[in-house]
Amino acid sequence: MSEQTYGFVTSIFSAGGLVGAVTAGSIADAYGRKKAALFNSAGFIIGPAFMAMATDVTTLSIGRVICGLSAGSSVVIAPLYIHNVAPTEYAGFFGASTQVIINCGILVAQFLGLFLSTVPYWRLILAIGGFVGLAQCALLPFCVESPKWLASAGKKDLARKNLAKLRGRADVEDEIASLSRNNQLSDEGDEDANPSQGLLDPATDNGVPKVSLYKFLTSLEHRRQLVAVVGIMVAQQFMGINVIVMYGVSILKDIIPTGATLINVIVSLLNLFVTIMAARMIDRVGRKPPLLMSIVGMGVFSALLGIGILFKIQLLSGISTLLFVSSFAIGLGPLPFMIASELVPHNAVGAAQSIGLTTNWLATFAVAYGFPSLRAAVGNGQVFFIFSVLSVVFFLFVSKNIPETKGRSVEEVWGFTQHVD
Repeated sequence: MSEQTYGFVTSIFSAGGLVGAVTAGSIADAYGRKKAALFNSAGFIIGPAFMAMATDVTTLSIGRVICGLSAGSSVVIAPLYIHNVAPTEYAGFFGASTQVIINCGILVAQFLGLFLSTVPYWRLILAIGGFVGLAQCALLPFCVESPKWLASAGKKDLARKNLAKLRGRADVEDEIASLSRNNQLSDEGDEDANPSQGLLDPATDNGVPKVSLYKFLTSLEHRRQLVAVVGIMVAQQFMGINVIVMYGVSILKDIIPTGATLINVIVSLLNLFVTIMAARMIDRVGRKPPLLMSIVGMGVFSALLGIGILFKIQLLSGISTLLFVSSFAIGLGPLPFMIASELVPHNAVGAAQSIGLTTNWLATFAVAYGFPSLRAAVGNGQVFFIFSVLSVVFFLFVSKNIPETKGRSVEEVWGFTQHVD
């Protein structure tokens, strides 16, 4: 494939991901989290089959689009299901599991590449993805549907039964009552309760009208929030992390011909480890300091990686790649979506997350598609100096436009009321 075709085949996954991400929420609300995930498994089976058997670019691209659709959907459905079933006291731990498991998946794929990234065995790497889809399809029937969704659909008896199964005890009345109270549902048959106001009612949130996508995009009231959400999502992708994830081997193979694939495996392992460590640090020091540290680190090590490639310094190139990824994992990796939900009032979280997902996938597509051509135009090493320049831009942006959110209400975040530590 030419550089342009290579970029297209790589990035078309993100186009599918965008469509999957923006449609998955509605499907999960209409049919339930479990059914949506089960339906989504089909893409994880069919997509890898197309890719593994591909004999031309078109078939390979179709497979990547299908995989992208399911991946984008999963980024919405899986966290939603986990949030619905996790005990309140462990919500943060289970919430962090999505990003951790994504990193595990990347690590497994890179590890398989150590042994199978030759003709014709590369097809096995893609086929194994299909077996993961089959495993999910086989295991999901043993999972219970979200009690929260069932309650919103008026199936309170089944919701109670499923919640008891999840908690391993019969006495779940307090939690059921909490669900009902928070969403104006009544297990006692209160005549004042409105049965149409379910747990996921799109029109209201405990009596407060939800902010529509159109209003969030156009209202001056939400302009600063919109700029912050879009900016942080663009920063996450335009700092170049997916350049290393998607093109790391081709970038380093000329400098470290025998170790480029191994370095990519180590990169994935390091990304997983630092992400787990960063989850603890974020709760202690806040959101903004790790973000700024992350951007500075990525900018510095991007420049050093460019120097290492230009002057063919193997050690500098390898270490810079590892520290570049570590810098991403301490801030720009785990924080953008967390911050997106903390910057806006609760009734606008849905709109903010939709904008964030769309921006993130579009930025991923732009980087994945444009990088091969950009590298061909400016050079394999010089291209990393562009990311260093962007780090300065995003450092200034975050400093000015992203307030600290840890332990603050939305009013305190934006300075409408004073925060008392």
